[in-house]
Amino acid sequence: MIGRISRQRRIALAVAATAYAAALAVVLFWPAHIDGDGGFIRFDPLLRALAAFGIPAWASYAFVEFAFNAVLFVPLGMLLAAASQRSAVRRIAVAVVAGLVVSCLAELVQHVFLPGRTTDLRDVLANTLGAGLGAAVVVVADYVVRRRRASAIASAARTSARWESA
Repeated sequence: MIGRISRQRRIALAVAATAYAAALAVVLFWPAHIDGDGGFIRFDPLLRALAAFGIPAWASYAFVEFAFNAVLFVPLGMLLAAASQRSAVRRIAVAVVAGLVVSCLAELVQHVFLPGRTTDLRDVLANTLGAGLGAAVVVVADYVVRRRRASAIASAARTSARWESA
């Protein structure tokens, strides 16, 4: 473990995780497709807007749905990586495994208990990628912050040494 997580950060992460878990549960366990009849998200306006801006044909419904599924799990990866002070590889690996497990369990629940939903392995792939991407963002951000902090400390030490030698 690299360091301890402050109490304030733990509280903030707990609040964010609770809000995210509630929102994720609504999306994952809505009785009908969230983007179809009985759903609350419409991809058609987004697809029309993309087409109006000249976005290529690869930005199809399937692409937008895959991207949405990935984005849906980015916060999971971010929260898990932010809650840990372990190595970068381990933080990302934990997020990927958690994304895979949560996604597989959600697809299983949808298959068994929600006949209005469709089980799709592409969703599992997108969700897993999203969790890994979220963790990677936090790991990179932590790296940048640590580098800047170390650079600032080194600069201050050099300045102090100059003043002392003068």
